[in-house]
Amino acid sequence: MNIIERVIHYPPFQKYPALAEFVKFGIVGVSGTIVDFGIYAIFTRVFGVYYIAARAVSVFAAIINNFLLNKHWTFNRGNSGRTAQESWKFFLVSIIGYAMNLGIMYIVKEYTPAERIFGENEDFFAIVVAIGIVLFFNYFGNKYWTFGNSSGK
Repeated sequence: MNIIERVIHYPPFQKYPALAEFVKFGIVGVSGTIVDFGIYAIFTRVFGVYYIAARAVSVFAAIINNFLLNKHWTFNRGNSGRTAQESWKFFLVSIIGYAMNLGIMYIVKEYTPAERIFGENEDFFAIVVAIGIVLFFNYFGNKYWTFGNSSGK
């Protein structure tokens, strides 16, 4: 049993399966961030691709990564027979979440004292705040709309 499965089988997660599902969703999100940053870095630093184009490709790749892992692992819906419908819903939730993320980041960066507290790293603080808020929108949007009311259990 790998470390992730050990964490998921930890007694509190057995007692509260929705919490285990949420943790799995977070783990998938981290993997998507790694895919996003990795592809972005390779495209911009190795191949010299313009950063906007590189970002479009890297975000799309992360969305695909997250869709597949969430469908098959987090929400256990691998054989739902609704992959086409689930994929466009997941993409729509992801794009709305991305827009929300940018809006929250802008508000935190421009209208809070973050710069006085974090200096030139205020943008990273704003990103963390935005991710923390949008995470819940993405989770509940995908749990209840994309993949249906149940987790396939």
